[in-house]
Amino acid sequence: MSSTMAVTTADSSELPPIYNKALNHLLQEDTPPLATLPDQEVLSIAKEILQAIYSQQWSEADQWPAQEAALYKLPGSAALNSAAASKFVMCTALMDYVRTFIEGLEYKVLGDKDKEEPPELLKKKRCVGEDVVVYGPVSLSATLPGNTFEVWTSSSDENTGKHTSKQKDKVQSFTTNDTKRVAVVLGAGNQSFLGIIDVLDNTLRHRRPVLLKHHPLRPWLAAPYAIILEPLATRGYFSQCQDVSIQVTKMLLSHPAVKHVHITGAYSTAKAVEEILMQANNSELSSSQVKSMITSELGCATPQIIDDGDYTTKELSHIAQMIACGKKTNCGSNCLSPQVVVLPKSWKQKHLFREKLLQELERQPTTPCYYPGSLEKNRSLVEDCKRFGSKCIIAVAPSVSAETKITEDDHVVVVECGTPGQKGYNSQPLLVEAFGPTLSIVELDDSNNNSSSSSQDDGMYLANFAVPFLNNKENIFGSLSCSIFIPKSKGPSYHESEPFQKVLSALNYGSIAINQMSLFGYTASTKGGIWGGHSLETLGQSGNGNIGDLYGIIGDGNCTAAKVVLYGPSLETKPLLDNSSPPPPVVLDVIRELICTDSIMKGVGKALVLICRRMFYAGISYLPILGRLVGDN
Repeated sequence: MSSTMAVTTADSSELPPIYNKALNHLLQEDTPPLATLPDQEVLSIAKEILQAIYSQQWSEADQWPAQEAALYKLPGSAALNSAAASKFVMCTALMDYVRTFIEGLEYKVLGDKDKEEPPELLKKKRCVGEDVVVYGPVSLSATLPGNTFEVWTSSSDENTGKHTSKQKDKVQSFTTNDTKRVAVVLGAGNQSFLGIIDVLDNTLRHRRPVLLKHHPLRPWLAAPYAIILEPLATRGYFSQCQDVSIQVTKMLLSHPAVKHVHITGAYSTAKAVEEILMQANNSELSSSQVKSMITSELGCATPQIIDDGDYTTKELSHIAQMIACGKKTNCGSNCLSPQVVVLPKSWKQKHLFREKLLQELERQPTTPCYYPGSLEKNRSLVEDCKRFGSKCIIAVAPSVSAETKITEDDHVVVVECGTPGQKGYNSQPLLVEAFGPTLSIVELDDSNNNSSSSSQDDGMYLANFAVPFLNNKENIFGSLSCSIFIPKSKGPSYHESEPFQKVLSALNYGSIAINQMSLFGYTASTKGGIWGGHSLETLGQSGNGNIGDLYGIIGDGNCTAAKVVLYGPSLETKPLLDNSSPPPPVVLDVIRELICTDSIMKGVGKALVLICRRMFYAGISYLPILGRLVGDN
């Protein structure tokens, strides 16, 4: 937009100039409100964004992958692995999200008119019980073979009061022709792709113009984001600015044009934002209306639920490998990092599993805990547990590379919490999000389960003990995601059985992974699923609202209880991820070149160019050695 166009001046002289400039860019009166744009125009914007992703000009902008590796305190070979993985994850997450959004909107616009085939997820539909509708399963990704997911929904019923929404009294902020409305996205501090997905979800899906305030840990994301989001920025629907101070952020959120805030972060941050908005809108809005102005993806004491039954040694090893990998990735500073291992007290293999878990935690390498406050928080948590009398075991492991320095505090500490309701039980590690290298084990007392072994195979332990314990938020923090592990001995179709389906229906977590790491639940949100805390968890510990729903399955108010159920392959299958043997950077780069394109031939061509370039530079690097050998001869 031209700088000579009329604007609605940001009414906040105390804000720094960069903030006023960013706000004014979004408040131009000549800019059509994003909420009123025709779907075809939004499709055009999305397709331009996809082409910007394909260009890969963003992949080294401001050397952000190297700066991220430096943030992670990773030098040398570990830095190269980190950079390649970061670019790969950013690329696949963005491509999946935008491609799925385009497919969903094209079906909405063209479906009936042109007899367009519905997306695969919408073709498969079944019912579980009286009020649960399940869409899927469909393949999660071509790069994740053997993994499928479903979207489970429950219709709201205002008359019966079932599945009461947390947002009945909403502020409809972006549905009019008023241009004086802006959404603020507070960038995440722990992953580089989260902020831009949050921006896309707010602009494309919810049609809100967005001002992104970057997290102070990741200022260098401004460069790649600017390239990818240029189609939104040039139309006046996106601007970004760096963090200045907490006080400036408070002033920004209090600006009269800010009608929505999205947060990916901590529960305490979300509560602080709510207080700021309450003060800014105290005379105009009710408490519930202010809460409806905030969407958030917060943390969780992510449970890893081991079903009872007979596991092979290989199955136990693979469960341990997945839990250890999830815990040690990013040194546990992820909202979906495994935190609580939930075991049946009477399970005969529990001691063997503990051995396998400790072996994996000691085998997979340790990375430095870079996130501010993480080490201090977890050190304090472990010290409190020791004073309480809980057994705490440090799983000492090698560093991720010879050049990377780690300390004893960086290693995972396993805390034995005991059994709820029995002497010596320590609930403290379950009631907070560790966001660091602490892993707890709790045993649920299933001694009252007088069922026969055959009925136990029908999910009685999960239904009678695990689900009630986990759904009660006095027992464990959050409802974002969890994993359930079940042995092959229960039969290949056990997950389809009615008792197990009832368990899935009853478990109030936003994403449930079966025999898989819960991190792939986020992947599902970019493919038509959702990501967010469960809506029936009314405390909001894991946030409010969701990311995804790109086919409109949930919609706005049509469904108030929804979740994603992800199915991994058999536990006999070797897990995809292992921190001790990450894919070589060149492999990730080649795959990225192959898939980050709108044409297979283009992808093959770019991959071949990359391979030739790497071979050339590798050959050049050996010339000094060759010269010395020739000279010696």
